[in-house]
Amino acid sequence: MSGAESPTEPGTETDTHVERESFVGSGLERVEDHRILTGEAEYIHDIEPENTVHMALVRSVHPHAHVEDVDTSAAEDHPDCLLALTVDTLKEEYEPMPCGLKGFEEWSLADDKVRFVGEPVVAVVAKDRYAAEDIVDLVDIEYDQLDPVVDPLDAREDETLVHEHFGSNVADSETLDFGDVEGAFEEADNVIEREYSWGRISGVPLETAGVVATYDPDHDAFDIDCNIQLHTLVDDTIYEPLGYPPEKVNLEVPPDVGGSFGTKIAIHRYCTLAAMASQQLDGRPVKFVEDRIENLQGGDMHSSDRDYRVRLAYDDDGTIRGLDTWFVDDFGAFPHYPVNQALKPLSVVTNAYDIENVRYDYEIALTNKTAQTAYRGFGVPPHLHALEMVVDEAARELGVEATDLRRLNLIQPDDMPFRLPTHNIYDSGDFPAALDRIEEIVEEREVCEGGLLDPDVVEQKREEGKYRGYSPTVHIEPGVSGSDWTDRQRTDKDALEARDREDVSELPEHFRIELMEDGTVQSYLATDTSGQGHQTLVTQLLADGLGVLPSDIEVGYLDSVTAPTEYGTAASRMAVMLSGATEGAAQKLRENCRKLAAQREFGCDVDDVVYRDGGVERADGSERLTLAELAELDSGQKNERLTRVSYDYEHPTTSLPEFDEALTRKFPVYPTAAFAANAPIVEVDTDTGEVDILKFYSLRDCGTRLNPTIVDGQAHGGLAQGLGAALMEEFEYDDEGQPQAITMFEYLLPSTKNMPDVELEHSETPSPFTATGAKGTGEGGMIDGPAAIASSINAALADQGIVADQIPMTPHRVRKRLRDGE
Repeated sequence: MSGAESPTEPGTETDTHVERESFVGSGLERVEDHRILTGEAEYIHDIEPENTVHMALVRSVHPHAHVEDVDTSAAEDHPDCLLALTVDTLKEEYEPMPCGLKGFEEWSLADDKVRFVGEPVVAVVAKDRYAAEDIVDLVDIEYDQLDPVVDPLDAREDETLVHEHFGSNVADSETLDFGDVEGAFEEADNVIEREYSWGRISGVPLETAGVVATYDPDHDAFDIDCNIQLHTLVDDTIYEPLGYPPEKVNLEVPPDVGGSFGTKIAIHRYCTLAAMASQQLDGRPVKFVEDRIENLQGGDMHSSDRDYRVRLAYDDDGTIRGLDTWFVDDFGAFPHYPVNQALKPLSVVTNAYDIENVRYDYEIALTNKTAQTAYRGFGVPPHLHALEMVVDEAARELGVEATDLRRLNLIQPDDMPFRLPTHNIYDSGDFPAALDRIEEIVEEREVCEGGLLDPDVVEQKREEGKYRGYSPTVHIEPGVSGSDWTDRQRTDKDALEARDREDVSELPEHFRIELMEDGTVQSYLATDTSGQGHQTLVTQLLADGLGVLPSDIEVGYLDSVTAPTEYGTAASRMAVMLSGATEGAAQKLRENCRKLAAQREFGCDVDDVVYRDGGVERADGSERLTLAELAELDSGQKNERLTRVSYDYEHPTTSLPEFDEALTRKFPVYPTAAFAANAPIVEVDTDTGEVDILKFYSLRDCGTRLNPTIVDGQAHGGLAQGLGAALMEEFEYDDEGQPQAITMFEYLLPSTKNMPDVELEHSETPSPFTATGAKGTGEGGMIDGPAAIASSINAALADQGIVADQIPMTPHRVRKRLRDGE
């Protein structure tokens, strides 16, 4: 534990913090870990009510084909078959799933034609999964195969349409200009234009998607246990297809979910199918858990897949005057919700650079591949990769060090808070100091005798065909998205023009606390979790806020019917929103305890009562009530109890006029700007093309570090995913639309063997916009790692004139660049 706070006057709100150490800011061990490490955690796999039956899916083997006939008779004749569900039944009794854009309709089972390999066509239910898998093979489907469209750039020609009724494979596009873009490019001394690509990757959580759905015929309602992410925000993706109001469809997420990283936002297909099957079977619980091949092949979990063309306008002295980015994002067969990831890079459009004139031009292309969903970073990592690559190339053109070019164009600390051309605002930070420090660290520790970059060692390695290098970079991690942005993106342009600040509607973070009779504290989160450590965060904040021990605090979860609609766990959001909600609730409970004691026990003014060390007492110290006594005192209360409180923490932007313009238009609003300065040291084997990261130095700043252990964990995990994205992972398809990565043999994930030593250093520039000074830090590493690694590859291979222009930079691609250079 660390820190201490000064005593305050009796009756003031902070009088609980009297000469005691703080759990916040300490590396309190995660309260979740004991049950996880001892096998006591309960996942979807562990939930199996009595009489549960199991679902399996018949999936398309073709990327594009008309469904001529579906014959389920042989399957239904199987003695263990309980149900064979086709789209015809769905269309008679249910509704289609919501899509991310107007003009598209998707049923939970393929309707008329299949549009990607792995698309579910028939759902079968049997007494166990083994029998269900056998029955899948008895379903006979006749297809009329169609030519697939696989390349997103080719798809824009519309020669083969994924959705004929829409008339185009470009589902959405827009060109946004900020500042005088044309003027900047005309007046600049130099203009460079390059192309970059970002391969299709995604999160691959340890626990795949799963659901146990039960229809209650007596109440005509559903209970659905599932590991969906954002269970109160995206519950419409489940109750709408079922055709029921939200209060009839109760979603409950277990306290332990084996990872998501955004990918489980889009598991509504499974939830709706299991619920429909249960209803068709008069309420028997129906369970479905994705196997690994289903997850990788057709689990609606792939993410960004982009081709960029980037122009940079800059003067001879290195001043960057304009940035022009155009990209095509391959969304696969359907424009799934959420499509905002094409626009989120606007929140960090110039990264840490001060560039006034920006064009942002995008096209969302549809192809015969699995649809996209969210993934850690939500569309930002590809943008930062493309931007940093063109900066590296501009430096080469100028004949200067890339670090010097970066330093020249960084936003200065005196300019904070800094408004981007796209109207988002960086709250705080010192980017030049971060760049200087990370460079200093590497110079001191590695560019010296015995270091990894010892000039003699570097030269010797080159003679062996192994090129070492590093390139310091600074990247922003935007945090705390707002729900209103999704509504704005779906709003017509004319309606947006008429919108004003009063029309903005953000969702606060909801939190509840209750004092129990034994004096312990029971609290409830309204959001789900997938391993981030929310229970720990709440525990340490409440321990400080109420003056109790962490062992006196229990943290539970609310289901979707009990909890209000709120945004939930996404967009590096919860450290900010949950800490604000927890502090607000603790303050409210302290006020109530003082009021309760004053009015019903002490017979004095509230101002004569102080809250101190897990209890209240008269200011003169003559009387004291513990939390248990307060709970007992309140137990007979028939009306609203004072020892049971809830609190809604408002999104920071709702009270900040700085965001007026962004909030009334289509622009993303992320009010916290965590940042990282990275310096991975890479070694490229020019014989094999393999890139080895020898060490990864990273200086990180997420404002107030509420729990340094969790912050470090987020950084290590994010950097591991960033390494995988940069060098290994990719959901490739062949020219016929067949997925090439459907097992772990093809989709390569980094292991401990691939991870280098990661040396972290932290600075803290608290956010002036948030209740605790915290910034989001849930996506860092994945956001900043790939661009940092790619830039270091560029530095290592600068003499070869090679740029890491394609992610991932696999050994094959590196070797190809080297051969082409020869």
